[in-house]
Amino acid sequence: MERDSALDHDFHSAWGSVYTNHSTVGDKETLPLWEQYAVNKGAVDRKYQLLLNEYTDLFSKVLGGYYPISMHAHATDSLMPTTIASLILNTAATSPLVLDSPTLRPKADEKPEDAGLRVRNFALSLLGWDETHVLSPNFVVADNIYGAGYGPLAHTSKEWEINAIAAGPKPVVVNMREADEETLNAQFAEAKAKGCIAVVFDMVSTEDGIVMAPKKFGMIKACCARNRLLLIVDETMTAMRCGAPFAFQRPEYVREAAEYQPDFVIFGKGIGVSGIAIGFGGVITQILAYTKPEDISQTIRFWRALVSRPIRLPILLEALSILRASVKENWPEQSEQIGNAIRDVLHELDPSTRAPGAIRGIGAVITINKEVALRYRVMCASRRRSPWVRLLPKLGGATPTREELLRRVFGQDSKEQRQVLTREAELSGAIPLWCFICGIEATSKDWCRACYLSFCDNEVCVQAFHRHACV
Repeated sequence: MERDSALDHDFHSAWGSVYTNHSTVGDKETLPLWEQYAVNKGAVDRKYQLLLNEYTDLFSKVLGGYYPISMHAHATDSLMPTTIASLILNTAATSPLVLDSPTLRPKADEKPEDAGLRVRNFALSLLGWDETHVLSPNFVVADNIYGAGYGPLAHTSKEWEINAIAAGPKPVVVNMREADEETLNAQFAEAKAKGCIAVVFDMVSTEDGIVMAPKKFGMIKACCARNRLLLIVDETMTAMRCGAPFAFQRPEYVREAAEYQPDFVIFGKGIGVSGIAIGFGGVITQILAYTKPEDISQTIRFWRALVSRPIRLPILLEALSILRASVKENWPEQSEQIGNAIRDVLHELDPSTRAPGAIRGIGAVITINKEVALRYRVMCASRRRSPWVRLLPKLGGATPTREELLRRVFGQDSKEQRQVLTREAELSGAIPLWCFICGIEATSKDWCRACYLSFCDNEVCVQAFHRHACV
């Protein structure tokens, strides 16, 4: 019996949104609910709010005190300036600063519009906003950020297919890697004056895998605080895979400007759903005076009341199981072990990867040159024109040994494992999920049965695929 039958050469893992191949349905706490749901959906449906509250509390415990406040179908849906603006205004308007104040809180005998105007003006003053920030909110973004799949951040993408469908205000792009503190502060101040409400970046660049330097992270936090700009960290890829619940919670980052933390974190489907998590000790949120659990629960309920159900019930059950699995198997710690094992094997197989910067990333978020990935026939998350690709191995189960990685993924002996996958696919009429060349959905039926690899119909990918050497 294999120690981990899920281990194979799919390091794409649905753009990192699949954390484990182990079924979560068997989770002993959730299984009775699934069984009940199969015969009496309504009975489980009536427990929806209890389950949502349980998910919210567990998320906060697992992910270092951040609460999933806003749920979305796709992480890109979260990174909209208007969504973030409304969310922080709601959080300010329902904060203890307002509701516990005899002069600010709504009164029973006054017109609703008078109360609304008073609270709104207070929130704008607190945030340092004027009407520009309300009517045309915008972001400051790092110049190496991925650029999202669509919407305003797509303006920054280096892929013409994405850039062509960008819509919304162009974000203010800042070189955060090289700017000194004086320059960064001046750029943030200028951006704030023009309507920017938040600074957005990722700890590990999806563009080239370079990791944010701890001192630079501290500098960005301090500059955000000086200019009253929200700090938003995109952890769509790095959550759980980075040696900590979120990458910025690694010890080397916590130490830098420790009095400031991110206000919001963007998380992805690997945790069961995508969305925005809020921390109440953030650069801006800490001034809202949320210290009591009941006040935190109340503002989360107020925000969620603006939509019907933020997560469908089956997804909510799966999300609960995923969080429980992450605790049981200690995914953050395991991500370090898996990442180190893969790096060691790559160093052994290809001495060129020992050069400084040849392997980038952190934990189980690994970025290597595309030519190396092609040489060892690994499916990975990539961009068609980028020389870098991301290896996003699944977590869960036993940490793979050197021998298992050679036998099931990288080495010549992996042919046997690939043949198992090929036979399974042919029996079910399936094909390998991802284009071996560019990483998007594979479409060709003319796929390689020896390597268990396929490709999309793009002409460049077709030509490159047919040049690959079989295992």
